Amino acid sequence: MTNTTQPVPSAPRRGALALLTLPYAFTQDDLLTADQFIKEAKKRGYKLSLDIMQELHSHRLLLPLYRVSDTPVEGRRIAVERSYGMNPRGWVFEAANEGRLRDPAEEGYSAAWPYKRPTDEEAEHWWNGFIYSSWQLLDLKTAMSRYAFIKAGLVHFSTRAPRDDRRQLTLALSALATRYLPGILGTVSIPGGVDESGLRKHRSESQPSDLLHLVGFDHTRLAKSADSLLAVAHGEPLTKWLPLLRHASYKGWSRMQGEPLDAMWRRVAAEVLLRAHEDLSASGITDPLPDLTGQTWWTPQHDRLTPRHKEAQTLERALAELGLSPHPKVILLVEGETELYHVPKLLAEFGLTQPQQVRVQRTKGSKINAHLIARYGVTPRIGRKLKDRWMLDASLTALVIAMDAENDFATQDKRDKVRRQLQDAIREEVKYQDADISQGELDALVHVQVWGDDKYELANFSDDELVPAITKIATAQNKPVARRPTRER
Repeated sequence: MTNTTQPVPSAPRRGALALLTLPYAFTQDDLLTADQFIKEAKKRGYKLSLDIMQELHSHRLLLPLYRVSDTPVEGRRIAVERSYGMNPRGWVFEAANEGRLRDPAEEGYSAAWPYKRPTDEEAEHWWNGFIYSSWQLLDLKTAMSRYAFIKAGLVHFSTRAPRDDRRQLTLALSALATRYLPGILGTVSIPGGVDESGLRKHRSESQPSDLLHLVGFDHTRLAKSADSLLAVAHGEPLTKWLPLLRHASYKGWSRMQGEPLDAMWRRVAAEVLLRAHEDLSASGITDPLPDLTGQTWWTPQHDRLTPRHKEAQTLERALAELGLSPHPKVILLVEGETELYHVPKLLAEFGLTQPQQVRVQRTKGSKINAHLIARYGVTPRIGRKLKDRWMLDASLTALVIAMDAENDFATQDKRDKVRRQLQDAIREEVKYQDADISQGELDALVHVQVWGDDKYELANFSDDELVPAITKIATAQNKPVARRPTRER
């Protein structure tokens, strides 16, 4: 192969070849060999082989993004950044500099380019030269469906429009990925030899209109293409879990397999397109995305992956609706060790065994100030407003205080005062969230109870139960015990 260290300026490129002229192209998304593409497809539930890949290519159902040729052509040389990686990205950039890179969309298919190694070729020195974009994995659902029809002899897809649309979408995603993908996945890839500060500067300064123009993608198609991706993803088995999944990290959800993983990447692709649309809208180039506030019927953009859009549920709300909320339904404050030992056992008799159901907390005495607990743990977390009501961002937690009748809880008037003060604190916190709460709702959230006129032990156990227990404890502690203890004693 020819090794050219000083590439000459080349004529303007179009299509897939134009992507290579972008600074830091393919640093955030992947280029894959045919074998790597097959492995990634398997993770998403598609069974491919090199023979099937060749069939898809020959029927023009799925064209590789690039073909690396052994034959350099001077007029095909592209002056691009040098890549030092011994990987598909490095091979593509090297081939572009040397005039050995081809665009399969322009050159068609030839049986002279086999996907499998010919028997007369040495294995260690041969590869088929086909390179795919990771975004093309999104095309497999349609490509494999049409391939099945062709194999059955039912139809021959001769129209170019759907195929060309899918390839244009791949080019657009590849052009936009460097700017938007790290912000969606929450991670930036710094390949070897790449200037990190330059990459970050390019990400902040590159303009989506320029990126789309380079690959010939009409910016008015951004939202429509995103909606199509989201609509396909909506049919996968874990859609009901999307309100929670949108809060998961890429490291977490990327471990999925099959259709759910495929759907998550469709949502990622849609988010790339929608963020580009939002930036263009902010510049006045295109109309804003539709406002979904208060809309009661589903639209594809309700399924946006980002948790930042207005209609996305908070993590706490998503957990609550799936029955996974970490917040207890009731916080029960009790005074001492006896209550802390007995009350959970009593609750267990009612099937309340989990801390997210009732969380019992000891206060070590009746001289307590529960205002911080009320403000933080009981105040409703207000979400968006719907007409004259508000959605909640977390499941409700009620506060129950169960004390001996002493100190601030000695009389009913004192207990009512404590309850009013706690309710006032909650009302104040709700107002800070620009919302209101009714007295009836406050009454349901805060309860103050005592065990009667006696302390917990005397109020809840008979003398016949207490005397043997006290005697047993005293004996264990080597303390004198009267032979016939009375209630007065």
